[in-house]
Amino acid sequence: MEKSNGVIVFGASGLIGRYLYTYLKNNGEKVIGTYFENPEEGLIHYDLVNSSIDELDLRDIKYAIISSAATKLDKCKDNPEYSQKVNVFGIKKLIKEVSKKGIIPVFMSSASVFNGLTGGYSEEDERDPISLYGKQKVEVEDFLISNFKDYLIIRPGKIFGVQKCEGVLFTDWYEKYKKNEEILCADDEQLAPTYAKDVAEGIAILIQKNCKGIYHVNYPEHFSRYEMALNFFSFLGINYNKFRSCSIKDFNFSEKRMKNSYLNISKFIKETGFRFTPLEECYKEIIKNI
Repeated sequence: MEKSNGVIVFGASGLIGRYLYTYLKNNGEKVIGTYFENPEEGLIHYDLVNSSIDELDLRDIKYAIISSAATKLDKCKDNPEYSQKVNVFGIKKLIKEVSKKGIIPVFMSSASVFNGLTGGYSEEDERDPISLYGKQKVEVEDFLISNFKDYLIIRPGKIFGVQKCEGVLFTDWYEKYKKNEEILCADDEQLAPTYAKDVAEGIAILIQKNCKGIYHVNYPEHFSRYEMALNFFSFLGINYNKFRSCSIKDFNFSEKRMKNSYLNISKFIKETGFRFTPLEECYKEIIKNI
């Protein structure tokens, strides 16, 4: 990858932020990373609500990737004042501050801006969020679209990593299997499992190509969680008797969940020609790490 201008990743200790920071660093880019609650070596503490970017050395930084947020749907609903302060007020403040310095904001949005009744949404489709988290994402998207010319909005699929500690989808299921715990997977929820490294690389390519606007970035196929777990354990050669299907309604969530969160990625593929990592290759990486 050719060298681009420098990048700061807000939220570099989170799942997607960590992969972004690592990918850019490994490719020789100038990159700064921040954390809020989870300190990691090389990262700088930054509080979306109370910190100021004047505390940071942003010389030669052209892009600010904003992946820091309160992301748990139930926690957002149960703590609306806090989540609004972080996900809307804090991020709007950050966008204004970086833009004043000529830095282009790259906002990590979500498929949650849609209602999930159909799936396969394009970037132009009408947004109709059913969760507070989704409504907060829409509010920030609207703020960007209405007030700024140069920006990127990324709506990713269901992101997973391949490290043991990341506990999302496949790694979570395997940890439960090792503990002989019951694994319940909804068979009426369709999503596109997307490797965090692919999202990181995709964003880096969009930045390198000076792309602007909204892009959907998720795996080109979609499955139910039950199908994904079946495929994963089949690949491992495991027949687990504490694994069963259920409905998304069987979980005691306080917030509504989308039934179809997969997105149309035609625009992203046309712009980048990107090839996503096959799930089987991700399984191999997971096996190495667990």
